[in-house]
Amino acid sequence: MSRETTGTSRRRASRVALSLVTVALVVALTGCSSGGGYTPQAPLTITGGPYQPGQHIDVSVGPNGYFKPYAGIKILECADPGGTVQNLPKNVSACDGNTIQPGSIIINQDGSFSFQGYPVFQLPNATQLGEPDDNRPICNASNECVFYIGQNQEKFTAPKIFSPPFTVSKS
Repeated sequence: MSRETTGTSRRRASRVALSLVTVALVVALTGCSSGGGYTPQAPLTITGGPYQPGQHIDVSVGPNGYFKPYAGIKILECADPGGTVQNLPKNVSACDGNTIQPGSIIINQDGSFSFQGYPVFQLPNATQLGEPDDNRPICNASNECVFYIGQNQEKFTAPKIFSPPFTVSKS
């Protein structure tokens, strides 16, 4: 092989490698992996935090092709230690089932839905939820959490998104 051919092959391989790194970076930054992320596959609008215990927030997702029309949606609080994408919940054990939203949320035909008045809890919560002091997850002024917003909290492979990390300060 000539030096010119070898140089061309190296440049081509370098461009391919750079393209693969760029695609991986875009996927990581946009949350387009199967695990979701802070930038969801569906346009999330949520009342901004930090939150106070007992505060009611609004959650809505705009039209998208990610959520299955007419399926149900669940919202609940989950641990996100350090508030990082790497520490997002991997399964329901990182979430507090007692915080699941009251009532039903049904996805519209275009994938959109909204819920007004989701109650935010400082966790663990003995007063309102009857939880012991050592219950998990912990959501307070020092421990970040996220809202799981998805179709089946028991099956983390089902369509879901997470809110940005937040804290819950003392009232």
